[in-house]
Amino acid sequence: MSQPDFLYELFEDFMDDPANQDFSMDNGLVCRWLTGQAKISPKISAYYSKPSNQKKLAETIHQNLLPLMSDCNMAMQDIYTLFIQDDTISDAKKKNLASLYKPASSRLLFLAKLISFGMERQFIKRDTKNQKLLAGGALSPIVLDYIMDSEVPKPCRHFIGRDKELEELYTMLEENRHVFLCGIAGIGKSELAKAYAKHYKKHYTNILYVEYTGDLHQDITDMDFIDDPPEISEQERFQRHNRFLRSLKSDTLLIIDNFNVTATQDSFLSVVLKYRCQILFTTRSNLNEYCTFQLKEIKDINILFQLTSAFYSEADKYRSTVEKIIETVHYHTFAVELAAKLLENGISTPGQLLAKLQEERASLDNEDKIKIIKDGQSSKATYYSHIHTLFSLYALSRKQQDIMCNLCFLPYTGISARIFAKWLELPTLNEINDLIETGFVQTTTRHTISLHPMIKEIALSETKPSVSSCHILLDSLQKICLMHGIEVDYYKKLFQTAGNIIELIEKDDIPKYLLFLENVFPYMDNYNYQKGMKEIIQELKNFLKPKDIGTDSDRALLLDFQATLEIKPEKAIKLEKDALAQIENITADNARLVSNLHANLGGLYRMNGHPDLAREHMEKSISLLDQFNLLHINDSIPQIANYAMFLTEQQEPERGISELQKLSGIIKEYHSDDCLDYAKVQETLGTIYLMTANLPQAKTHFKRAFKIYEKIWADEPEMIEAKYQEIQELYPQIGFCIGKNLSGLLTK
Repeated sequence: MSQPDFLYELFEDFMDDPANQDFSMDNGLVCRWLTGQAKISPKISAYYSKPSNQKKLAETIHQNLLPLMSDCNMAMQDIYTLFIQDDTISDAKKKNLASLYKPASSRLLFLAKLISFGMERQFIKRDTKNQKLLAGGALSPIVLDYIMDSEVPKPCRHFIGRDKELEELYTMLEENRHVFLCGIAGIGKSELAKAYAKHYKKHYTNILYVEYTGDLHQDITDMDFIDDPPEISEQERFQRHNRFLRSLKSDTLLIIDNFNVTATQDSFLSVVLKYRCQILFTTRSNLNEYCTFQLKEIKDINILFQLTSAFYSEADKYRSTVEKIIETVHYHTFAVELAAKLLENGISTPGQLLAKLQEERASLDNEDKIKIIKDGQSSKATYYSHIHTLFSLYALSRKQQDIMCNLCFLPYTGISARIFAKWLELPTLNEINDLIETGFVQTTTRHTISLHPMIKEIALSETKPSVSSCHILLDSLQKICLMHGIEVDYYKKLFQTAGNIIELIEKDDIPKYLLFLENVFPYMDNYNYQKGMKEIIQELKNFLKPKDIGTDSDRALLLDFQATLEIKPEKAIKLEKDALAQIENITADNARLVSNLHANLGGLYRMNGHPDLAREHMEKSISLLDQFNLLHINDSIPQIANYAMFLTEQQEPERGISELQKLSGIIKEYHSDDCLDYAKVQETLGTIYLMTANLPQAKTHFKRAFKIYEKIWADEPEMIEAKYQEIQELYPQIGFCIGKNLSGLLTK
């Protein structure tokens, strides 16, 4: 059981509460909780601080966790001993909780209350001394507490019949260091890699797992290292990660799953192959120029019959027919599993299924030649036909087809079933659970869902997802991207989903599709997700080439997006000026865009030493917001804050403070005085008062800002700490003053 799955089981009542439907057990964050690198979410600790919920927790432990423990009494006794011996816990607290331990009937309630007490205690971050990880030596450093979200998924519990392959793979890795595990889709490559990691775990210092998303460079950049500063660029993140991975020795195994491209399609492969650690790739591609291990079908029909029996309870009763079904689907592991689940669901009898498969097989070329498809991957036509036949036999409902259609866009790593259900506005998880039962949807204890690659290809072909048919999903993703100041911990998966939409969706409603791209780009910019930003720019370029597609505003936005990624100031300025030139007449429909363009251009002039031009465009930006009654919108906050800072730099701090005070009043009137926008304005006021040496006022405004940050970023104490460090660097004296208050905010 993975760490997130364990916490899903433990905190089931919290996760099932409708108030927490957006909460996701992000693997990296969970790892930080369990290794003492971050305080557990205050949402969880607040929920279990209520006595009624502590009783629920005790019952959940009894139902979900005790059955998994070999000696629960010993575990309970060890926990009690640690509790009693902890000299940081008061005698009064020990007496209060110990009274529940003595009677066996209340022992689980003791454990539930102890867990709640532990979550509410002052948090002290564990020092992992990461700087020692790069020390020299013959062995790799242990990276378990250093690289989050790199745990190898467990193989399926029905994994059988590959003992010989496991041994051969071990020998091949020892002799060659880098091995490509090749084979057709559904033959069991990923499961073999996971089983190998489990079987040979003690042979390695570390085993790391990366799910390939189409770009090795980006996948390494996106790895979650515990000491990555939040403010560093993508390029800096990549350099840090790549340098560290290069330092690992042959006692580390790196698994790169689903590397379904050729060497020419991902040029970064040559860099990764210079790593000294062992690397196991799983791939459908033909990479014969490298060391490859070709995975074949399991030819022992008894093993595959055993697999069938795991899913079909009446397999023994119809053994002869079941064995013929196995032969008919060419011993293909995934097809055997799907057939067994179809039979268990009672959709077809073994005889009916066999007849249907034999009929389909007879219509195909009997030679069953391996064919090479355009991206260098190999497949057998009959295998896809078998899976297609099994897929069609289910006669999925219209709702289930719609879900399958949208599931095609999820990343290989999957996403929370509850979050996906919310994206599609599904009232329950019933339809998704039914699809899990069919075997079409893969899941980890029903929390994270994804499509098997073969099913994804068939679903794409059958459902033909388009902008029109998937409008609910696109609208949901846009809403998240437009929720100003709201951050989601699954943003990488959201961006990967958007990337898959760009690649796979049929663009039958171009205006709606362009709007989707234009709304997602700024949210990617917030996280500096340059891979996705570049994809959107390229997509907009392709669509806006013909003059009859898109509007002037679309073309202006494209130029503005290009300026965002442009590193040369003079080119960025030209792009913003060209963007403004696209808009001939300013109207209520485009005033917000034109205001933003003037603000961006003014910011570029300010950064590059042109104060007169900076003032001209900044003031034009704010005057447009005022003229069209837009001062209350979120775009006005950075524009006015930047203008106020500019005025202060130009020796006009009083005007800057006046502008910010007016903005504070507008935010308070239209929104509230405890939102993130209000905090940002208070922080800017504090900064200006610092610059003018008005320490008392600076303290007042910084304290107001931090009171809001502490509330909004309750789940992310690292962000509060980073903000404190930022202010401390601005002015050590105010930093020390806030630090005394902040220590309480970060640890209570």
